[in-house]
Amino acid sequence: MTEEAGKRAIEKALLYSKHEWYASEKNVMHGIDKNGRYVDTPDITWRGEEFDCGWWKPGQLNVGIPYGWGNASSLEEFDLGIVEGKYAGNVPEDTSRYGSHECVGVDCSGLVTVCWELPKKIRARDIPEIADLIDIKDIRQGDVFAISSHVMLFKEFINKDKCKVRIIDSTRSIGKVSQREFLLEDLLCQGYRAYRKR
Repeated sequence: MTEEAGKRAIEKALLYSKHEWYASEKNVMHGIDKNGRYVDTPDITWRGEEFDCGWWKPGQLNVGIPYGWGNASSLEEFDLGIVEGKYAGNVPEDTSRYGSHECVGVDCSGLVTVCWELPKKIRARDIPEIADLIDIKDIRQGDVFAISSHVMLFKEFINKDKCKVRIIDSTRSIGKVSQREFLLEDLLCQGYRAYRKR
């Protein structure tokens, strides 16, 4: 991936983190969809067992595309889906279940799928198949930190000694696409490695 493509990937990820939208009660779901798949939208009424991440509110301005397990919605697909009454995100406790086609949003690999402009939805564990492992000193915008269960886009180092990074990702724990900061050492200790799209 070229530096220019990496910058475009981050610009797109930022659009996902800052996207403004309104929902209605029809975009809320806590139960089984019409295809038999369980859905929990991360709206303000949701209280999970592992995470407490309900955040968006019907009838109010919401900011950030919600986490959607198994989803890789474009911004246009998201907005249209909300109008059509699709469910806004999905943060199931049991991630061994399949995602729901009745939901719109993005999971961690869905965000990378749209930002890297991939032809089909990937999973976090697919990253080594489509990207090259790189030395951390060579990381640049649009590259990713990945482990088998999660992937996040690298935005920038936020201090001169390059020990702290800012990333953009979509997580169940927050329930949406957002920017976060980590100590690089902590990420590496958790097993994250840096990759660049081929």
